[in-house]
Amino acid sequence: MEIDHLYPYGFRATLFDRLITANEQGKGLSIQQLRESIANDLEDLLNSRVAKINRPLDDLSFVKHSIIQFGIIDFVGLSTANPLDRDKICQSIEQSITAQEPRLRQIKVEMLVDNDNKGALCLSIHAFLNIHPLYEPIVFDALLKPTTQQYVISARS
Repeated sequence: MEIDHLYPYGFRATLFDRLITANEQGKGLSIQQLRESIANDLEDLLNSRVAKINRPLDDLSFVKHSIIQFGIIDFVGLSTANPLDRDKICQSIEQSITAQEPRLRQIKVEMLVDNDNKGALCLSIHAFLNIHPLYEPIVFDALLKPTTQQYVISARS
């Protein structure tokens, strides 16, 4: 049975999506539109960098959850050839997605080593869609294009 049949009114779009699109009143997103919405939001997240603050944030609880923490850390100085650096990059991206994308649960990021992409960074993001009461598995492919230094993300079908 398809998920769209279980949710005949569709899934709720994010506030940002509702503000910028002329969606028909009362009509929700299909499962495919939900996947695309999450892919777009992940693309924005991975193409943003966390502000570097030179003091511990332990005593600044509001700052830890503010917009300055949106994005991923800057990976300058880390090598994708080094397994420890690859793990650090993947864990950092997992933490950022977990903190910023409530529609996903149990996020696992792995770096794909592929000689065909000539300098491009390929990531696979495995997670579960948090669509109560179901948890639908989903996989996103993320590719960092070396020419633009921008991530492009797509949901696998």
